Amino acid sequence: MINRTNYKKYLIWVLLLYGLLITLLDLDYNSVFFDEALNIVVGRQLLSGQYCPGCLYFMGSVIVHPVLAATGDAIGGLNGARIVSLLFGMGIIVVIYMTGRVLFNIKTGLIAATLFLFSGTAQYLMKLATYDTAGAFFLSAGALLIFVAVSKESGGKQVAALLGASLFLFLASITKYVLPVFIPPLLVYLWVRLGLRKTLLFTVLPIMALLVLFYLFAPYAPRGEVLEHLRSSETTVHVDLLTLADWTFRWIALAYLLSVFGMFHEKKGKTAILLFVLSTPIIILHMVTRVEQSINKNVIYSLVFLAPATALGVDHIGNLFSMRSENKVIRNFFTIAVIVVSWAYGMYNLRWLERQYPDMGPVIEFFQEEGFDGMTLATNGWGEVIYTYSLGDKYPNASFVQINEAFRNDGNVITLNRKPDFIVCEDPYYGDRCPCEDYYDHMKDDYTVLKEFEFDHPWGTSIGTVFGRR
Repeated sequence: MINRTNYKKYLIWVLLLYGLLITLLDLDYNSVFFDEALNIVVGRQLLSGQYCPGCLYFMGSVIVHPVLAATGDAIGGLNGARIVSLLFGMGIIVVIYMTGRVLFNIKTGLIAATLFLFSGTAQYLMKLATYDTAGAFFLSAGALLIFVAVSKESGGKQVAALLGASLFLFLASITKYVLPVFIPPLLVYLWVRLGLRKTLLFTVLPIMALLVLFYLFAPYAPRGEVLEHLRSSETTVHVDLLTLADWTFRWIALAYLLSVFGMFHEKKGKTAILLFVLSTPIIILHMVTRVEQSINKNVIYSLVFLAPATALGVDHIGNLFSMRSENKVIRNFFTIAVIVVSWAYGMYNLRWLERQYPDMGPVIEFFQEEGFDGMTLATNGWGEVIYTYSLGDKYPNASFVQINEAFRNDGNVITLNRKPDFIVCEDPYYGDRCPCEDYYDHMKDDYTVLKEFEFDHPWGTSIGTVFGRR
C-alpha cells in the first residue's frame, strides 16, 4: 500500500501517462510539415551514406535528431518519427519535475511538470518530428545537473554533475545552433556559486573540447554554407518590435506573469528570479534581431526554466488567495483553479498551433492518384521536400524541385529552363518566397489548372493550386 505521505512521488507517473495518451491519440492531426520532412529526408540520406545537400544548410546538427527521426520513420512512418519527439518530451517533463524537487520540493516539482505539459507549445512540439524537444531535453538536463552540482558539497558527485552538465549543454548546442545563448548565464551562475576554478575546469573546458572535436570531425559541421545560412536574411522574417513582442508573449505571457508571483515567495523568491533571468536569452535574441522565424517553437526553451518559477508562483497564489489559511482544501482549491486556467489557455494555443500550416494530405493524395514515375513536379515554396518524403518511395524516378529551378530569370524575361509536368502553387504559406504570380505570364500558354485546394488556418484561409502541362 502506498504511504499517504509519499503519494505525491507517484503522481508524476499519472502526469506522464496523461501526456503519453493525449499525444498518441492525436499524432496524425495533420500532414507532414516541411521541417518534419526535411529532418527525415536528411536523416535517411545520412543513414544510407548518400550525399546530403540539405545538410549543408541545416539549422542544427544532422547527426542528432534527423538520424533519430529517420529511424523512427523507418519503424513507424511519420507517426514513428513523431514518437521520437514524444519520448524527448516525456524526458523534459521528468527533468522539470526533478528540477522543481531540487530547487524547491516535490509539490512544486509536480506543479512545474504539469504546467509545462499543459502549455500548448509543449504538447504541440511533442507530436512534431523536429529537433525542438530534443534540444529542450538536452538544455533542461544540463541545467538540472548544474543545479544539482550547486546543491552538493565538494566531491566526486559534484564533479560528475558538472561534467554531465557539460555533455548535455554540448548536445543542446549541436542539436540546435541557437541554444548556446543559454550557456553564458548558466556559467555566470556557476561562477558565482562554485567559483571560477570549478567553472572553468569542469564545465567550460569540457564544453569547448567537445565543440572543437565536433567542429573538426563531425560530418556537415557548422562551417561555410551552414554559417552563411544562419546569417542570411532570406531565411528569416523581420518585423517591428511591438509586433514581435505580441507574437512572442502570446505563448508565454501567462508563464511570465505567474513566475512574477513566485518572485515574491518569502523563502524561495530569489530562486524564482534566477529562473526568470535564465529563461530570457532566446527572447532577448529574437527581440534584438527582430527575427520572427520559429519564435512560437523557440519559447519552449524559455519554458523549461520558467516552469519551476511558475509553479512556485502558483503555490504562492494559493497561499495569498486563501489568506494563508492552514486549511489545505482551501489552499489547494486556488492552486487547482490556476492550473485549470493554464490548461485551458494551453489547449487554445495548441489548437492554434496545429492549424498554422496547411494540411497537404489532399494534395499528396492527388499526386498519388494522378502522378507518374519520372514526372517533374515544381513547387513555388519550400514544399518540394514534402513531396520528396511523401511520394519518393512510390515514384523513385520523379524529380521534385522549386519553381525557380524550373524557370530562370534573365533580366526582366522569364525563360523556360525545363518543363515540369506539374506545378504546385502554395500561396501564401509555403510560396511567399517565389509567388506564382511572377510566373503566370509564362505558365498561361503551357499549363492549365487541374485542382484547387483550400486550407483553413487560425488567421484565415490559403489556397493551393495544381497546374498540369497541357
